[in-house]
Amino acid sequence: MKITDIRMIRLLGPRNHCLGGVERKLSKVIVRVDTDAGVYGLGEVDDFMGVRQGVDYMREYFRDRDPFTVNAIVSEMLYGTHPPHPDESRRGDMPDCNAVNFCSPTATPWGPVIWAASGVATALCDLVGKALNTPAYHLLGGNFRDRAKVYLDRSSPNDIVDLSAWKKMASDTVKSGFTQMKFDIDFMATECVEDVWGRSLTLRQINRIVERLGAVREVVGPDFEICVDCHMQYNAPDAIRVSNALAHLNLLWLEDPTPITNPDSCAEVRQRSPIAICVGEMFSAEQFRLFIHHKACDILHPDILFCGGMHELQRIANYAELNHLPVAFHGNGGALATIAAANVAVTCRNFLGLEYHMIETPWVGDMVRRDVPLFCDGYVPLSDAPGLGVELNREVCARYLAPGESLFD
Repeated sequence: MKITDIRMIRLLGPRNHCLGGVERKLSKVIVRVDTDAGVYGLGEVDDFMGVRQGVDYMREYFRDRDPFTVNAIVSEMLYGTHPPHPDESRRGDMPDCNAVNFCSPTATPWGPVIWAASGVATALCDLVGKALNTPAYHLLGGNFRDRAKVYLDRSSPNDIVDLSAWKKMASDTVKSGFTQMKFDIDFMATECVEDVWGRSLTLRQINRIVERLGAVREVVGPDFEICVDCHMQYNAPDAIRVSNALAHLNLLWLEDPTPITNPDSCAEVRQRSPIAICVGEMFSAEQFRLFIHHKACDILHPDILFCGGMHELQRIANYAELNHLPVAFHGNGGALATIAAANVAVTCRNFLGLEYHMIETPWVGDMVRRDVPLFCDGYVPLSDAPGLGVELNREVCARYLAPGESLFD
């Protein structure tokens, strides 16, 4: 069996996820890997700058390769090979770009290169599972559990100054069957921001954040897990200050408190924070190793869209387990990426929860079909269907096709 094509479709629709109440658009990109045997696999990539170009590169570079060699394809995309290079490697000019053999096509193993590889790798796992007539989680050693817990990212209500809006959001989440949710520190009290360029939190801003999260805790009760995300925005002293101010609410974690390029500042926050520090939504495995060794995190937070795909996601979780640390899976994707991540989650002993951003944006959850619901009682249930057990929901995809796009034939 050989890879014959790697194709994409881009979907575009409304993004109802609050983010301070601003109306936004959301795009999702679905990847399909085709073979000469007629078997194909589906994956998802995020529509960040350079990602679709990376998938185009992979189409040309890995055409005619064995789709079962998932790890080799990802490794060659990120790190290249030694000269004289494998016989099947592309040489010289390819359509619209040049083949690079001795390193990644950008000379660095992160950014759009690994983000593109993540979606293609997931599609290959779906393909291999279909070819072998077995679920994708069997390709990763089998499952410890039959469902993956989900936590909802709620960001904030549209009207952040109205405490009743915070309470309603909390109540609605509980009623929908979920037992964990996350809010965004940087969107919780934007009316208090005095300097949009600084990395500071004013006392007024911190007090409003505490007040609003306190209203949430009052509604959900003491047993419901609440997390907060700083989106890499703040300096170390203010991250420590807000962490101490929120300590009485017994939060599960404080996420990405400082810019993630420096493990030392994150380690400083961790040393003085009463709340566990969670990092890594954009990290590769090597970056997680760096933060663990700097004692800069309590919880690892990889995302299947950005870490290299399903095998890399499991490798990160296993390395965390060896260091006696838990993992939660960041989730910036739609239904396809969520189902793929759930297939990994059930194979990891130290798994805490899988993030879902788009509960307010139904089309993102409906872009694929499967034989079980996407969510049930706050979990993603497993399917025993081959691969990821999904097919495109062609009606939904057709409705949200971006201009100039067409459905896979």
